[in-house]
Amino acid sequence: MITEQKVLLKDEFAKKIFRSEDCKEYVASVIAVLLHLKKEDVLNNLTLIDPEVNVNKNVKNQEVDVIYDTKENYVNIEINYRNSQDLRIKNNAYIAQLYLKQIQPKEKYQIKPIVQININNYDYYKKKKFIYHSVVMEEEYHIARDKNIEIFDINIDLLTEIDYNEIEKLNERDLKWLLYIFVCGDKRRRKEVYGESEMMKKVNQKVESYDDPLDAYLFYDKKAMDEAGIKQMIVDDTHKETAKKLLQMKVLTDEQIAEATGLTLDEIEDLKKEKE
Repeated sequence: MITEQKVLLKDEFAKKIFRSEDCKEYVASVIAVLLHLKKEDVLNNLTLIDPEVNVNKNVKNQEVDVIYDTKENYVNIEINYRNSQDLRIKNNAYIAQLYLKQIQPKEKYQIKPIVQININNYDYYKKKKFIYHSVVMEEEYHIARDKNIEIFDINIDLLTEIDYNEIEKLNERDLKWLLYIFVCGDKRRRKEVYGESEMMKKVNQKVESYDDPLDAYLFYDKKAMDEAGIKQMIVDDTHKETAKKLLQMKVLTDEQIAEATGLTLDEIEDLKKEKE
């Protein structure tokens, strides 16, 4: 059974919040806290742009999760549910494409810095830190080689280990307070933590719009699943039993089933072999 604490950090769900005009102040707050800027300055210059960043139609992974132009830089927000080599390559490819997209023929290079914010449901470096900040750096002297690329890895899984009473003592200038909403499946606790914050009320409205169990627990094509007549699937089946049902329905790819259940592609392949 998927634990209550982790059901909310889903990429499609989080993308809708970070792309929402209603939650723009919230997005500005996240960026401002992370980059040590004034929220009002970020908010006044924040523009959501086309997530397709490809410079070559033949390149895979052309669409980022969320990208904003702040006039000073490009901020790419990636929601990463599970760590894998493919995911790391994909996120690096986004940075490369954002860089290349700014290089125009016969024009002087004018590169806006690229800030990639990875909101991870795991500890990227396994050092039990909440925020990791990476730049391209010379190994011995620790001198930044290129200040145009910054990567922040947020270990949102760490928030599941913090008592909500501790989060409640924080405020909107703390990233833990801002992102706790993605791991708190308890409506009452969310209200206690965020109190009368108008900004967080708007975000919480988005959260509560996903309270339907199937919506909250699974990645899926809603229209296709509804048409397949599986709206009443029991969401607290074991991961493998759920995967077996999804395989039988034949409406999702193996990758989508892996995302929905937390199983690996190898495990999905083993389940397919069991059916033969």
